[in-house]
Order: sequence, then C-alpha cells, then structure tokens
Amino acid sequence: MLMMASNGFTGMPTLKLLTYLSILIHDVLREIDMNCLADEIETEYERRLYKEAMTKGYVEISVTKCLIIGAAGVGKTHLKHLLLKKDPPEQRTSMGLADNPVRAISFSLAGVGGQEEDDWFVVENDQALLKVIGGFVTSGSMLKAISMDEVVRMLPKMPTNAPSDGAGANPTPAHFHDTMDTTKQSRAAAIEEMIHHINHPSGRKGLRTDLVHLYTSPAGKIGLKWIHFIDSGGQLQYHDILPLFIQNPGVTVFVLNLSEKLSHKPMIEFYGADGKPDGKAYRSSLSHKQILQHCLEAICSQNAHPLIITVGTHRDAADKCSESIKEKNQHLKTLLNPDSFAVLYNGQALKETIFAVNGKAPQDEDIRVAKVLREQIVSMSPESIKMPKAWFGLEVLLKKSSPDGILSLVECQVCAKSLHIEGDAFSAALHHLVHHNVFLYYPEVLPQTVFCDPQVVLTKVTELVEYHHKLQHDPDEGVAARSDLVRFRDHGLLSVKLLTTFPKHFKEGLFTPHDLLQLLLRIGAIAEIRDSEYLMPALLSYLDSDQVVKYVQQSTSLIVKPTQGCIPSGLFCSLVAHLLSPTNPSPWKVCMDGDKPFYLYRNCITFGLKQKTEIVTLVDMFSYMVVLIDQISSRVCREVRMSVHSGIKSACRILKYEDVEFEDAFICAGASCTSDPPHVATVVSEKWKCSIRGHQSGDLSEGQLMWFGESGIRRQDPSASVPVTLDSEPSLPLLMDKVAAVIPHKYEMVGLQLGLSLAQLQVIRPQHQSLEDYHRAFREIFNEWRRRGSPPYTWRTLIGVLRSASVGEVLLSDQLTSWII
Repeated sequence: MLMMASNGFTGMPTLKLLTYLSILIHDVLREIDMNCLADEIETEYERRLYKEAMTKGYVEISVTKCLIIGAAGVGKTHLKHLLLKKDPPEQRTSMGLADNPVRAISFSLAGVGGQEEDDWFVVENDQALLKVIGGFVTSGSMLKAISMDEVVRMLPKMPTNAPSDGAGANPTPAHFHDTMDTTKQSRAAAIEEMIHHINHPSGRKGLRTDLVHLYTSPAGKIGLKWIHFIDSGGQLQYHDILPLFIQNPGVTVFVLNLSEKLSHKPMIEFYGADGKPDGKAYRSSLSHKQILQHCLEAICSQNAHPLIITVGTHRDAADKCSESIKEKNQHLKTLLNPDSFAVLYNGQALKETIFAVNGKAPQDEDIRVAKVLREQIVSMSPESIKMPKAWFGLEVLLKKSSPDGILSLVECQVCAKSLHIEGDAFSAALHHLVHHNVFLYYPEVLPQTVFCDPQVVLTKVTELVEYHHKLQHDPDEGVAARSDLVRFRDHGLLSVKLLTTFPKHFKEGLFTPHDLLQLLLRIGAIAEIRDSEYLMPALLSYLDSDQVVKYVQQSTSLIVKPTQGCIPSGLFCSLVAHLLSPTNPSPWKVCMDGDKPFYLYRNCITFGLKQKTEIVTLVDMFSYMVVLIDQISSRVCREVRMSVHSGIKSACRILKYEDVEFEDAFICAGASCTSDPPHVATVVSEKWKCSIRGHQSGDLSEGQLMWFGESGIRRQDPSASVPVTLDSEPSLPLLMDKVAAVIPHKYEMVGLQLGLSLAQLQVIRPQHQSLEDYHRAFREIFNEWRRRGSPPYTWRTLIGVLRSASVGEVLLSDQLTSWII
C-alpha cells in the first residue's frame, strides 16, 4: 500500500488516502503477490488488466452539473472555494463568462478507519482523475499501433480529382501531402508525430506514463457521485450569454449579498488578474431580486424541476443592512414557487430559503453550512449510469495532446483509436464530454474542430465583454483612429478585423476569427447587420427606465408577455438576433441612419422593416416586451406580431427553453386603473381583461385589433378549451401558432408529407418571401389537409410528418408531443 501510495497519490491526508486506496484497489492487492513483482509477471498481469479494462471496465457514475450564479462581487468564487474545502482566494479577480467545471467526487468511508461517513475529493488535474478511477500502472506497451493508412481513411474525402488508389475518392498515403494545402500539411505532420508518440512510448516522456490501466475496481461496483461546479461571471452581459453555453444545470446556487437589500442595484466592477479594478464601476440596471428572477426563469425553462439553493454571503455584515435576513426570506418565498423549483430550505419548519455564510473568512458555522450544502447537493444526484473507464483515459489523452486546447476531429479519432474507441463508441464518448461541458464541439459550424479546453471559446466571449467595458468606461485615446473600435464601443458591432485584436487561442485552420463569428451566429449570440459586420446585443448599454416608460403608455402598443414570471435571461437578445438574421423569412434591420432618431440599447432597439417605411421599436420591460410601430396599419401590424412570436419560438429553441408560453396584451384601459402604475390587460377572445382587477374587461379598440387580422386572437378563453390528445383533430389557430409560426419556410416539405401534389404547392407558393405570405401558404395547406382527411387529420399524423427525414423537425415534434401529453 505504501509503495502504491508513493506513486503519486499526494494532496490527500495520509489516513484518508490509505483508506480510500484500500477501497479502490483491494482486488488488485488480493491477486498480486507483493513479494514477487518481477518485471515479467507485472507486465503479464498488466496486459490482462488492460485488455479487461478496454472491453469490460466501467464505473457506475452519477454526474450533477452545479451552476453558481449571482450579481458581480457577491462572493460566488469564495463560496465555491468554501464548498470545495479550499482556502479563500487571496485577491479579488473577476470571473469571465464561466470557468471550466471543477470536479468534486463524493465517496463513502463509513466504518473504515474511524473516518467520517462521507468525504469530498476534488479532482485538481488529469492525473488525479485517472488515479481515482483506476490503479496507477505504468506501461503502455499494449496501446494499439496506428498506421498512416488508417489516419488517411479518417480524413474528410478529397475532391474527386484528387489522386486515389482506385478504390474510392480517398487519397493514398503517397499523395497525402501533395493533395493538401499548407495548413493541412502542418496538421498532417502533427498527426504523424502523434502516431509516432503513441506507437513509440519513448518519443514523448511522460505521456504514456500518465495513461493508466483502468481495471474493474470496487469503484465500478459501488459507483461514484461526481459534482461539476461551474462558477460564472456576475455582469449582466454574461447573464444574457451564459444560457447559450451552459445549459440544463441540475443544481443552481444563487448567491446574494446579505449586506444589501434585495431591491438594491449593485455596483458592477471588473477586476484584473492583478486584483486591481479594470475600468470604472457602474450601477447595475437590475436589482438583486430582478437578477434572481431573470436567472430563475432561464433555469426553470431548461430543466423541468431544478434544485435551487440560495446562499447569502457577507454573513458578518448582515446586521448592517436595513432589510433583515428574515425579511429577505419572506421576499424570496414569493419567487421560489415549489411547483416550479425544488427549493432547498435552511430548516424545513421555518421554510428559510437563505443559507448564510462568510466565504471570505469562514468560521466553524460557515464550514458547518458548507457541509450541509454538500450533502444536499450529493443527495440530489441523478441515477447512476455505466460509463466505460476508457472514456476517462480518452479525456486525459486528448487534453495532453492539445496544449493549446484545440484538436482536429481526426486527431481525436487517432487518440481514441489507440484506446480501442472507434465508430459509435467514439461518438458516444465525445457526446458525454460535451454534454457535461468538459469539452465543446459544434459540428454544425466547425465539424473538424474539438475544443478540449472550453476556455478557448469562453475566453473569447470574456475578452469582448471586458474590452467593450474598458472602452466605454475608460476610453482609449487611440480608438478614434480606428472606426471598427468606435463602432464596437458605441454600437456593439463586431468584425473580423476587430477580433484580430485578440489573437489568443486562435489556431490557423481550426479556429479563426471568422470561425468565431460563425459560431456566435449559429448559437444566436450575434446577427449580421451588413456585410462583414455583426451586432452583439448583449454588449449594448441599458436605456434608463424613465426614458423607456413612455413606450408602455401608448394604448396601441402591443405587449408580448410570458404567461408566467418574467422574461428569461438571454431571450430578448436571442430574439433580436433572430429578427435581424437572414434566416428570418422577413428580416428586419437596425435603424442607424444619421438623419433619423434611433435607439440601440440592450433593452430598447429601433428597427426598420424590409421594403417598408414603418419604424418598429422593441422594448424589454423585464416582465414583458413592448412592440411599437410609428405608423400602424393592419398588414404591417400583423406581420410584425407574427415575426415577434416566431422569433420568440426560435430563441427558445436555441436556448433550449421548454414550456415557455407568451401571450398578447395591451396597457389596461380600465376606468378605475388610470391612477395605478401602467399594467397590462390580457387578451381573451376579442376583449381585454385587466390583469389586476379580473372583473374589468372591455372590447379591443380598432387600433388594437389591427395586430391580429385574419389569424384571430392569439389567446382564447382557457375555460372554453377542449382537451387535446394525439388522436384529436387540431384547430387551425393552434396549427398556425405551434407549427407555421415556428417553421414558416418549411411549408413545402410539410405539404408534400401531408399528401399535397407538386402542382398544388406550385399554386400555393408565395409570390413574396414575407412571413405573412409563408403563413398564408401554411393556412391553405392545413385547410386542404383537413378537407381531404388523408392522411388522418390528427396531431399524431402531424408529429410524424415533423419527424420525417425531409422535414427534420425532431425537436419541434418532441415539444408538441410533450405539450399534448
């Protein structure tokens, strides 16, 4: 035991180390004669262990993604250190968009050596990862040898005029370098070097030593519970971008400052690596309570029933705040609806939601609270799954093979092949690593690039946010000489030229500034507004609330609001990106003409419409959105309304927000409501109904009715609804709302699958590529399907059509199925 302990298990207390090792490797000790460890016997045994590990070795593992979120400067990083049993940070630095997951492993030592019933082991590096999963046995001679021929077969097919061996379009090894450009030649040389290191262990000292034989140990039987802690930046810009990268956390820890009221709008600061402020501080546009609401809606929309933990930091200064912890608990209980969240209470009897700690100088009470939180987080772990141990070996090998954090897909396949992970097994391993944010991979945009270090991408976003803040609050004298920096500072506009200012992490042939822009486009973080220039809405400043409020006081302004809660974080910015995107059937444009007044803020943007003179203003009022048109007309109002709802659905799909429903409303015009602050009246049939005084209602005005037109009122009276089943007949308004509004440009594919002929679709085909024309085409298709009754006019038929290969809307079909069932 002592000999194996000296093989690198450092950093754990000696007694716990030995007891933990005794649990993990007692099978090995039972079979190996410690008195005869001759090299030839050890090698033979290692060969058998390795073969068994690669074919049968697995661990039963449960992984929980735990996201720590809150306003800037509240103490999120200090709390993470407290939970991980680490010393507090020595100086304050600002977290970027998010850090890489920090793994903590919960394991039981009950009844062994008088230890505590549970313990917490933090995986600090790759060696620790492998040592936890298996024994530390150095060899490597059994790694499968790989030839250049095998690598060539993995490469993407070359153009048809490329030399081949006559058996297909793939080039032969002899022509490999001749048929590739300079960049690909360098990648090929890197692959050849990697093959040499794998086939010849002496080629790179230490790499093979760090690969272990992952044998079937007790860990594979008792299982392990892994917690992936992800710390996140607290600036509002990050809150709008974070849901695009970190999705569906199982546990969310929301951190607030007990020395400040929930209604307080905290000061936002950026701190550099040296612990000094970077730029000027400014006050947040949202309060602690609003930030919590914003983030809760996003988390609840991605997870059916997430666990929410509220931690209050600065416990030692809580009595200096005019709002007590008890009062804060009362406010939070109104937000944390048990029907939507699994709320962790600090004392079930009192229903106190806040766990108070002091992370900066933790005392015994803080350590006790941290232990309770760890136990509760572990208790919420999902069911265990069987995971091949070789996947951990693959993770370490890929990381060690990518010192800059980026590998080509071919290089990843080469590494995987050396561990006997090929084909579907490799795809499954890569999917697992991406799902848990250990790696990032975007096959739709960069199919040949794997980010083995997520910070390669996350840091690029962080650089943009920090540099934009620096230019706005501490302008650089050299900015005026560069128009691209001026437009970036004033309007949040990106370009390839601008991104070359931040060369870090870019890698020729695998990850370039143009690749980053395409990636941000794909995930809905930016929108191209003109050739080679892109708007990033999350970077924009907030317009003061006193200037925004005038938009909600106009009776004809359409209000689009969630049926419950507020607008989830990130949704408004993704909606803006969709409306400006060329993929939108009727794309909008940002009004930036010098001779016209325009707004370009995070919460208020002025748009122009394609081939129209009307100006549309879209306002984020936190709880709802306001849509205002300067010259209202029935046709334009209908088209704008449909575009907004279609954009909301698109944004929800990108963000993976499920069960988020929006409804139409107007400012309440009730006689007894005029003295109240502006509030909304929802739309039921063709009447408005006060959201505060439910007995007050009235007919919609002529201007308000212009927003609906032929498609009818969006929300009907729930009391008059009929239960929907898979075999019931769909109503036309629901078909238009749930299908046509989501995939307007796929009317033709849907029509063909519903039995319409090409001749019929030719007649239906829109003359103009506007959203309203696409909706009209869908309406005619649905009416024809209902008239013919073949295939059966049911939701089940439509769901099957959406899942068909030609339509390819599997996610939409799943969402419809969940909505019906």
